[in-house]
Amino acid sequence: MSGGYITGGWAFVWAAYGWTAVVLIVYGTSLITRLRRERSR
Repeated sequence: MSGGYITGGWAFVWAAYGWTAVVLIVYGTSLITRLRRERSR
């Protein structure tokens, strides 16, 4: 830690962004498939 700045913390930041993107994509996909199933009934 140097002055409140985390050195080499970008790997963690990109991993967090990656996981967030994956979760949102999976959630969005399941939501769309559920809506399509409901409409097709």
